[in-house]
Amino acid sequence: MMSKKLIVASSADELSSQAGQLLIDITARAIEERGRAVILVSGGTSIWRSYEAYGQALSINWSKVFFFWGDDRFVEPDNPYSNYALVRDALFAHTSGLPKDNVFPINPDASDPDQCAAEYSDTIAKFFGLKPGEWPVFDLAQNGMGADGHTASLFPHTPGPLVTDKIAVAAHAGQKPYVDRITLTLPVFNHARNVLFITSGASKADTLKTVFEGSPAVDEMPAAHINPENGEVIWLVDEAAAAKLSERPHTI
Repeated sequence: MMSKKLIVASSADELSSQAGQLLIDITARAIEERGRAVILVSGGTSIWRSYEAYGQALSINWSKVFFFWGDDRFVEPDNPYSNYALVRDALFAHTSGLPKDNVFPINPDASDPDQCAAEYSDTIAKFFGLKPGEWPVFDLAQNGMGADGHTASLFPHTPGPLVTDKIAVAAHAGQKPYVDRITLTLPVFNHARNVLFITSGASKADTLKTVFEGSPAVDEMPAAHINPENGEVIWLVDEAAAAKLSERPHTI
Protein backbone atom coordinates (compact mmCIF):
# COMPACT_ATOMS: atom_id res chain seq x y z
CA MET A 1 0.00 0.00 0.00
CA MET A 2 1.34 3.41 -0.95
CA SER A 3 2.36 5.78 1.83
CA LYS A 4 3.05 9.50 1.39
CA LYS A 5 4.90 11.47 4.07
CA LEU A 6 5.71 15.18 4.27
CA ILE A 7 8.65 16.49 6.30
CA VAL A 8 9.24 20.24 6.57
CA ALA A 9 12.78 21.34 7.45
CA SER A 10 13.37 24.63 9.21
CA SER A 11 16.57 25.52 7.37
CA ALA A 12 18.83 24.56 4.49
CA ASP A 13 21.18 22.88 6.94
CA GLU A 14 18.35 20.82 8.41
CA LEU A 15 17.13 19.88 4.93
CA SER A 16 20.59 18.59 3.99
CA SER A 17 21.00 16.76 7.29
CA GLN A 18 17.61 15.06 7.07
CA ALA A 19 18.13 14.09 3.42
CA GLY A 20 21.54 12.60 4.15
CA GLN A 21 20.18 10.57 7.07
CA LEU A 22 17.24 9.28 5.02
CA LEU A 23 19.59 8.17 2.24
CA ILE A 24 21.73 6.35 4.80
CA ASP A 25 18.80 4.73 6.62
CA ILE A 26 17.01 3.47 3.50
CA THR A 27 20.23 2.10 2.01
CA ALA A 28 21.20 0.32 5.22
CA ARG A 29 17.71 -1.16 5.58
CA ALA A 30 17.75 -2.50 2.02
CA ILE A 31 21.09 -4.22 2.61
CA GLU A 32 19.85 -5.71 5.87
CA GLU A 33 16.59 -6.98 4.35
CA ARG A 34 17.67 -8.01 0.84
CA GLY A 35 21.46 -8.20 0.87
CA ARG A 36 21.96 -5.22 -1.44
CA ALA A 37 20.69 -1.70 -2.12
CA VAL A 38 19.92 -0.50 -5.64
CA ILE A 39 19.67 3.28 -5.75
CA LEU A 40 18.48 5.80 -8.33
CA VAL A 41 20.25 9.13 -7.97
CA SER A 42 19.71 12.50 -9.60
CA GLY A 43 21.40 15.85 -10.01
CA GLY A 44 20.60 19.25 -8.53
CA THR A 45 22.71 21.50 -6.32
CA SER A 46 20.36 21.09 -3.33
CA ILE A 47 21.46 17.47 -2.90
CA TRP A 48 25.23 18.12 -2.86
CA ARG A 49 25.75 18.36 0.91
CA SER A 50 23.40 15.44 1.52
CA TYR A 51 25.43 13.28 -0.84
CA GLU A 52 28.61 14.19 1.02
CA ALA A 53 27.11 13.01 4.32
CA TYR A 54 25.72 9.91 2.63
CA GLY A 55 29.07 8.97 1.14
CA GLN A 56 30.84 9.34 4.47
CA ALA A 57 28.48 6.96 6.29
CA LEU A 58 30.54 4.31 8.03
CA SER A 59 27.49 2.12 8.61
CA ILE A 60 27.09 1.27 4.91
CA ASN A 61 28.89 -1.59 3.19
CA TRP A 62 29.39 0.12 -0.17
CA SER A 63 30.30 -3.14 -1.90
CA LYS A 64 26.61 -4.00 -1.64
CA VAL A 65 25.27 -0.72 -3.07
CA PHE A 66 24.52 -0.25 -6.79
CA PHE A 67 23.85 3.12 -8.41
CA PHE A 68 21.78 4.05 -11.44
CA TRP A 69 20.57 7.45 -12.66
CA GLY A 70 16.97 8.60 -12.87
CA ASP A 71 18.00 10.95 -15.65
CA ASP A 72 20.98 12.70 -17.16
CA ARG A 73 21.87 15.07 -19.94
CA PHE A 74 23.30 13.54 -23.10
CA VAL A 75 26.73 15.07 -22.47
CA GLU A 76 30.25 13.90 -21.67
CA PRO A 77 30.95 12.92 -18.04
CA ASP A 78 32.99 16.04 -17.28
CA ASN A 79 30.46 18.45 -18.78
CA PRO A 80 29.15 20.88 -16.12
CA TYR A 81 25.59 19.81 -17.00
CA SER A 82 26.30 16.13 -16.25
CA ASN A 83 24.35 14.57 -13.38
CA TYR A 84 26.92 11.78 -13.38
CA ALA A 85 29.68 14.29 -12.65
CA LEU A 86 27.72 15.82 -9.78
CA VAL A 87 27.13 12.46 -8.11
CA ARG A 88 30.72 11.39 -8.74
CA ASP A 89 32.14 14.52 -7.13
CA ALA A 90 29.61 14.92 -4.32
CA LEU A 91 29.03 11.28 -3.35
CA PHE A 92 31.50 8.81 -4.81
CA ALA A 93 34.48 10.95 -3.82
CA HIS A 94 33.59 10.19 -0.20
CA THR A 95 32.69 6.50 -0.32
CA SER A 96 35.13 3.81 0.75
CA GLY A 97 34.99 0.44 -0.95
CA LEU A 98 32.49 1.18 -3.71
CA PRO A 99 33.44 -1.02 -6.70
CA LYS A 100 33.46 0.68 -10.11
CA ASP A 101 31.29 -2.16 -11.40
CA ASN A 102 28.55 -1.08 -8.99
CA VAL A 103 28.08 2.22 -10.83
CA PHE A 104 25.88 2.30 -13.95
CA PRO A 105 25.91 5.78 -15.53
CA ILE A 106 23.91 6.67 -18.60
CA ASN A 107 26.27 6.21 -21.57
CA PRO A 108 26.97 9.45 -23.47
CA ASP A 109 28.93 7.53 -26.14
CA ALA A 110 25.78 6.12 -27.73
CA SER A 111 25.10 7.24 -31.28
CA ASP A 112 22.09 9.40 -30.33
CA PRO A 113 19.72 9.99 -27.38
CA ASP A 114 17.18 7.39 -28.51
CA GLN A 115 19.88 4.73 -28.79
CA CYS A 116 21.26 5.80 -25.43
CA ALA A 117 17.83 5.36 -23.82
CA ALA A 118 17.40 1.94 -25.40
CA GLU A 119 20.84 0.85 -24.18
CA TYR A 120 20.14 2.06 -20.66
CA SER A 121 16.82 0.22 -20.64
CA ASP A 122 18.68 -2.95 -21.62
CA THR A 123 21.32 -2.37 -18.93
CA ILE A 124 18.67 -2.06 -16.23
CA ALA A 125 16.68 -5.04 -17.52
CA LYS A 126 19.81 -7.20 -17.54
CA PHE A 127 20.84 -6.13 -14.04
CA PHE A 128 17.43 -7.03 -12.60
CA GLY A 129 16.98 -10.11 -14.79
CA LEU A 130 13.67 -8.81 -16.08
CA LYS A 131 11.31 -10.78 -18.24
CA PRO A 132 9.15 -9.03 -20.88
CA GLY A 133 6.54 -6.87 -19.17
CA GLU A 134 8.36 -6.75 -15.83
CA TRP A 135 9.60 -3.56 -14.19
CA PRO A 136 12.73 -3.00 -12.10
CA VAL A 137 12.23 -2.45 -8.38
CA PHE A 138 14.73 0.05 -7.03
CA ASP A 139 15.17 0.29 -3.29
CA LEU A 140 15.32 4.09 -3.44
CA ALA A 141 14.67 6.73 -6.07
CA GLN A 142 15.97 10.16 -5.08
CA ASN A 143 14.13 12.88 -7.01
CA GLY A 144 13.76 16.62 -7.21
CA MET A 145 10.89 18.69 -8.54
CA GLY A 146 10.92 21.77 -10.73
CA ALA A 147 8.60 24.73 -10.31
CA ASP A 148 6.78 23.49 -13.43
CA GLY A 149 6.12 20.10 -11.80
CA HIS A 150 8.73 18.14 -13.73
CA THR A 151 10.79 15.43 -12.09
CA ALA A 152 13.81 13.61 -13.50
CA SER A 153 13.56 14.75 -17.15
CA LEU A 154 9.83 14.15 -17.37
CA PHE A 155 8.55 17.58 -18.40
CA PRO A 156 4.96 18.82 -18.68
CA HIS A 157 3.38 18.73 -22.12
CA THR A 158 6.06 16.45 -23.57
CA PRO A 159 5.72 12.78 -24.58
CA GLY A 160 7.85 11.35 -21.75
CA PRO A 161 5.29 11.39 -18.90
CA LEU A 162 2.83 9.43 -21.02
CA VAL A 163 5.19 6.54 -21.81
CA THR A 164 4.09 3.34 -20.10
CA ASP A 165 5.96 0.62 -22.01
CA LYS A 166 9.64 1.62 -21.78
CA ILE A 167 12.15 1.86 -18.96
CA ALA A 168 13.99 4.87 -20.39
CA VAL A 169 13.32 7.39 -23.14
CA ALA A 170 15.02 10.39 -24.72
CA ALA A 171 13.65 13.76 -23.60
CA HIS A 172 13.81 17.37 -24.70
CA ALA A 173 13.29 19.95 -21.98
CA GLY A 174 12.48 23.01 -24.08
CA GLN A 175 14.33 25.07 -21.47
CA LYS A 176 17.90 25.87 -20.47
CA PRO A 177 20.22 24.12 -20.75
CA TYR A 178 19.07 23.18 -24.25
CA VAL A 179 20.64 19.73 -24.34
CA ASP A 180 19.10 16.33 -25.00
CA ARG A 181 18.36 14.18 -21.98
CA ILE A 182 17.72 10.57 -21.07
CA THR A 183 15.14 9.84 -18.39
CA LEU A 184 13.54 6.86 -16.75
CA THR A 185 9.76 6.74 -17.05
CA LEU A 186 6.96 7.07 -14.51
CA PRO A 187 6.31 3.29 -14.25
CA VAL A 188 9.93 2.81 -13.11
CA PHE A 189 9.58 5.36 -10.32
CA ASN A 190 6.19 3.93 -9.42
CA HIS A 191 7.70 0.51 -8.78
CA ALA A 192 10.35 1.80 -6.37
CA ARG A 193 10.18 0.75 -2.75
CA ASN A 194 11.04 4.26 -1.57
CA VAL A 195 10.94 7.63 -3.34
CA LEU A 196 12.59 10.63 -1.71
CA PHE A 197 11.69 14.06 -3.11
CA ILE A 198 13.95 16.90 -1.97
CA THR A 199 12.38 20.26 -2.77
CA SER A 200 13.17 23.79 -1.65
CA GLY A 201 12.39 27.39 -2.49
CA ALA A 202 9.38 29.68 -2.77
CA SER A 203 9.17 29.03 -6.50
CA LYS A 204 7.98 25.49 -5.67
CA ALA A 205 5.20 26.52 -3.24
CA ASP A 206 2.28 26.60 -5.70
CA THR A 207 3.44 23.37 -7.33
CA LEU A 208 3.80 21.54 -4.02
CA LYS A 209 0.32 22.66 -2.98
CA THR A 210 -1.06 21.20 -6.22
CA VAL A 211 0.82 17.92 -5.66
CA PHE A 212 -0.73 17.49 -2.21
CA GLU A 213 -4.10 19.16 -2.61
CA GLY A 214 -4.93 19.08 -6.32
CA SER A 215 -5.44 16.52 -9.04
CA PRO A 216 -3.32 17.62 -12.01
CA ALA A 217 -3.15 15.55 -15.18
CA VAL A 218 -0.02 13.48 -15.69
CA ASP A 219 1.16 15.61 -18.61
CA GLU A 220 0.60 18.80 -16.62
CA MET A 221 2.54 17.84 -13.48
CA PRO A 222 4.48 14.57 -13.77
CA ALA A 223 5.90 14.79 -10.23
CA ALA A 224 2.41 14.48 -8.77
CA HIS A 225 2.04 11.09 -10.41
CA ILE A 226 4.90 9.33 -8.63
CA ASN A 227 2.95 7.35 -6.05
CA PRO A 228 4.20 3.74 -5.97
CA GLU A 229 1.40 1.36 -5.04
CA ASN A 230 3.71 -0.76 -2.90
CA GLY A 231 6.17 1.88 -1.74
CA GLU A 232 6.63 5.00 0.34
CA VAL A 233 7.02 8.55 -0.94
CA ILE A 234 8.76 11.02 1.34
CA TRP A 235 8.61 14.72 0.50
CA LEU A 236 11.37 16.57 2.32
CA VAL A 237 10.84 20.29 1.80
CA ASP A 238 11.83 23.62 3.32
CA GLU A 239 9.58 26.29 4.84
CA ALA A 240 9.44 28.31 1.64
CA ALA A 241 8.26 25.38 -0.47
CA ALA A 242 5.66 24.40 2.15
CA ALA A 243 4.34 27.95 2.68
CA LYS A 244 1.07 27.53 0.74
CA LEU A 245 0.00 24.12 2.03
CA SER A 246 -3.31 24.17 3.89
CA GLU A 247 -2.08 21.63 6.41
CA ARG A 248 1.41 20.47 7.17
CA PRO A 249 3.26 18.74 10.00
CA HIS A 250 5.36 20.46 12.62
CA THR A 251 8.60 21.82 11.24
CA ILE A 252 11.76 19.93 12.26
